[in-house]
Amino acid sequence: MKIPSINKQEPLQVEAGVSKLSKVEFARNPWPALLKEPRNFWDEIFIANEAYMLDEITHPRIRPKLAYDAASHRLFLEYVEGKTLNELVQAKVALKEPGRTHKILQCVAETVADMHAGILCDRPIIHNDLKSMNVLVPAALPAEGILIDFTHSYFAGNLPPFIADKKQDPTGTAKYMAPEKWDGDYTNGFKSDVFAFGVMAYYACTGKLPFDGDAARIEKQIRETTPPSPIKSGFNVLRNISVIIMSCLEKKPEQRPGMEYVARCYADTAGLFG
Repeated sequence: MKIPSINKQEPLQVEAGVSKLSKVEFARNPWPALLKEPRNFWDEIFIANEAYMLDEITHPRIRPKLAYDAASHRLFLEYVEGKTLNELVQAKVALKEPGRTHKILQCVAETVADMHAGILCDRPIIHNDLKSMNVLVPAALPAEGILIDFTHSYFAGNLPPFIADKKQDPTGTAKYMAPEKWDGDYTNGFKSDVFAFGVMAYYACTGKLPFDGDAARIEKQIRETTPPSPIKSGFNVLRNISVIIMSCLEKKPEQRPGMEYVARCYADTAGLFG
């Protein structure tokens, strides 16, 4: 695909990851785009993987691909003005507006449930890097959540070689990694996403990550420690939601709920916020 000429390019600061991000404006096109460019070899692999995945996704809550230049590994995505869920948590917005936080997490749960079911996708997808930094809340829709960053994603039953080949953190942020991932087990990809959602929801509702510290301490906590439930810690969380969050954080994959059930629990309790 021939990429239009770029009139303006503005580098963007990012919270995590190594890709170079820029806001660009094309000649003859009035709308901006997000440009993702590689910084190193692994970034080239990740960006190529994201371009491949987004070719087969048409979900309205997943940022779409505009174009990809395979020669330069430049990926152009729809630009969305907004903040990540992580930024909202750090700014205490998530704690101050529990109803809004609930709705954002409901959007994420429903989107991941659709991915797992293959709805609006070519086939079922494991995101494989769910975290608060990968949920974008648009300024125009402050109670919505858009799922971003499919660099580590894969279609169910088609684990890409780079996941096993890359030796340094191939699976996403350590604090969100399910226990089985620490053993290199990716056979329960759907349930690993559920675990990561549980970490994200816990963090959004409490302002604290359930597992924290250096890599060794995080791994030990994820494998052996059950964090205190949000409601027992005195946070303003619905009892049913506190229960579902803790069930997502179960150590054994088979004991975690499916994402469709999680999404339904969030939808069923949304009206309690008025």
